[in-house]
This record gives sequence, structure tokens and C-alpha cells, in this order.
Amino acid sequence: MKIQCNVCEAAEANVLCCADEAALCWTCDEKVHAANKLASKHQRVPLSTSSPQMPKCDICQLSDFTFTFDV
Repeated sequence: MKIQCNVCEAAEANVLCCADEAALCWTCDEKVHAANKLASKHQRVPLSTSSPQMPKCDICQLSDFTFTFDV
């Protein structure tokens, strides 16, 4: 199942923003995270590849980040 971009709701999501808890297509990711210096620092994980290392919580940087999709 393909995941839809949470911003434009039209394109397939390619990246997960841990801070925003949002799945974004490349175009929306670029727009959202170019908006300001703080947003540009958000940790983002590609949805197309699996990584052996779980991203860490943006707040404490200790706990593994968890994300759930409402289907």
C-alpha cells in the first residue's frame, strides 16, 4: 500500500518527518522544510529504504521514535 502525502494529499509520500509526524512527497518536503531554519533541522527518514537504525525522539534524543499511520 502506498502512503499519501499528508500535505498535498495527492502525491505518494517519500519521506517521513519525525518532528512533524508527517509523511511527505519530495515537493512538499522541500517546501515545508525550506520555510525556516528550525524546520530545516527536522530529522527526516526516507520511506523507500529500510534503515537498521531507528531515528531518535526529536525532544530527548534517547528513545526510539515511533510513528503510526491512521488507515
